[in-house]
Amino acid sequence: MDKIAMDRSQEVLLQITKIVETECSQDASALLDEGFVLLAVNTNVFEDSENRFVYALGFPKPLDKLSDWAKSNF
Repeated sequence: MDKIAMDRSQEVLLQITKIVETECSQDASALLDEGFVLLAVNTNVFEDSENRFVYALGFPKPLDKLSDWAKSNF
């Protein structure tokens, strides 16, 4: 990654105001559409994981810019 891209990604991380985790890929997709940034994808550590994944996402905008759906669910 070049220096400009690295500086930009660090700048975005510094702006994150909210971090959420979800196991639901549909929710993760909806949150990405809201402007969240995907921080990590991990496999579920629980016995009943059924190969589910945990999506960790951060939102780099003011919280009042979130939709009602995102505010009420996350």
